[in-house]
Amino acid sequence: MRLLAGLLLVFGSTCIDAQSAVHDRAFWSGLRGAGFRLPQNESALPLALEAASLLASTDPELRDEIAYEAIETWVYRDERLDAAQLNQLRAKLIINARRGLGEAPGDGLFLRSFSTLALAVLAAEDLKRPFLDSQQFDGLVDLGIEELRSERDLRGYVPGKGWGHATAHCADLVKFLARSHWLRPEQQARITDAIAERLRSAGQVFVWGEDARLAAALTAIAGRSDTDPAPFLAWFKRLTAEHAALWSGPFDPARYVPVRAQLNTLAALAADLDATSGPQAEIRAALRSLRAEAQ
Repeated sequence: MRLLAGLLLVFGSTCIDAQSAVHDRAFWSGLRGAGFRLPQNESALPLALEAASLLASTDPELRDEIAYEAIETWVYRDERLDAAQLNQLRAKLIINARRGLGEAPGDGLFLRSFSTLALAVLAAEDLKRPFLDSQQFDGLVDLGIEELRSERDLRGYVPGKGWGHATAHCADLVKFLARSHWLRPEQQARITDAIAERLRSAGQVFVWGEDARLAAALTAIAGRSDTDPAPFLAWFKRLTAEHAALWSGPFDPARYVPVRAQLNTLAALAADLDATSGPQAEIRAALRSLRAEAQ
């Protein structure tokens, strides 16, 4: 699914820095209609930074189809930003992605979630046009893990406001980071563990495609030439015990939910690995064993 995003009073959105909102909605709508071609006397970086503030909007058209699409176009499709400019945008998006992290559900979700999705675009751009150094890359890994562990607003689609999708967007970020040459084995283990814990702690079975997006991130790790199967195997062993305990006594719905959430994501992982060449055979074999136990 393609997920593409102001003045505070004009757009009725929240958490927008009014000083960053220079242009009105008509300007942004016109940009979209023109395929985000830059107007005369405008440059990509100031507009991208302004769009990064508009990601806070509760208007899904402004947030998804205008602000996010603008960033995606200028960063990835048209490559309008150089390395220094990409890092300026990265710094702003990281601040956005941490704003209110860990707080109770509210409209702050949209700024965090769509800033993380925009960071996923930057991570994808780095794979084809490297601009991150090792410390900057590590910062993005740390952010992704922090979000998986700390985000409390796990709404998928919010009526009237569109996609929240914090978990899916974080999965997209770590998926692209997992394909990078910078990723170290210990970071692979930390991401794998953070995904497993997100599924255990969510308190719900994801129903808006988050499980498939998390599986794609795991697939990126499992498909690496330097993958260590140990974190996967440790997870599968623990889940096998959790599944057995679930059915060994009186049924407890509270214990069923985290088991089911994990199994759904691992079923998607198994399907992804079956469709790819060269994944770790040990991970595939352990998944088959887990699936047989969980029938």
